[in-house]
Amino acid sequence: MNDHLRDWLGRATNERRRQVAADAKTTVGHMWQLAGGHRKASTELAERLQDASDGEITIAGLRPDLIAFARKALKGAA
Repeated sequence: MNDHLRDWLGRATNERRRQVAADAKTTVGHMWQLAGGHRKASTELAERLQDASDGEITIAGLRPDLIAFARKALKGAA
C-alpha cells in the first residue's frame, strides 16, 4: 500500500485526480492500483506524477526505495 498516494487521492477532487492522471499520461484507476499496492510506479511514471501534481505527489512518496539508491549514486559521484 502507498499511503502517500492514497492520502492524496482521498484529498483531491475528482477533477484534480483526472487532470493529474491525464497530464501524467495514466488513469485515475491506475493511480488507485498504485495506492493500493497492486502495482508499482515506474521511475518515469513517478516523475510524471510529481510534475503533473506540482509536487503534491512526490517521487520519494511513490518510490521510497529510490531514496537510498539516489543517495548511493550521489555519494559515488562526489
